[in-house]
This record gives sequence, structure tokens and C-alpha cells, in this order.
Amino acid sequence: MDTHHEQVFGTDAPDGRRLLLRLLGWPTLVIAVFACANALGLSVGIALWAGQLSIAAGILLLLLAYRPRLVVPLALAAPLLALLPLLFH
Repeated sequence: MDTHHEQVFGTDAPDGRRLLLRLLGWPTLVIAVFACANALGLSVGIALWAGQLSIAAGILLLLLAYRPRLVVPLALAAPLLALLPLLFH
């Protein structure tokens, strides 16, 4: 993961940042799977979560391969883009 951090930010990942991202990443994944399971039921929620996670991983893979500097701006814009459907509901 250090190589990807250097691709995106241009520097090596400090140990503190690496630990913080790990400590925040795992609980975020758990919260996301519980949110999907709560909204749509256990089987459909887990399937939806796995599908969304796969799509996000594919997009990240392509970004890291072709446009690593776009990862941060798109990651910051993603929550706002996720709220757009609420405006049209």
C-alpha cells in the first residue's frame, strides 16, 4: 500500500497515518455492511454491499493505474455525489 500512497500523495505514508487509516477503515466497512443489511434485509443487504465494494475497488484500480492524482478529489466528492439522489426523491 505504500506504493499506492506514494502514487496518490507523492510521499511515503507516515506510520501514524497508516495506523489511523487502518483503525478507521475496518469499522467503516462493518458499519456499511450493517447499514445495507438493515435497509434491505440480511441476504440482499450483504449482496448489495459486496457489489458496491467490488465496483468501488474496480474504479480505484483503474484510477491508480491511469490517473492516481484523481483519487483524492474523487474521494472527497463521492459523499456529495451519493447524496444527489436524495434531492430528486
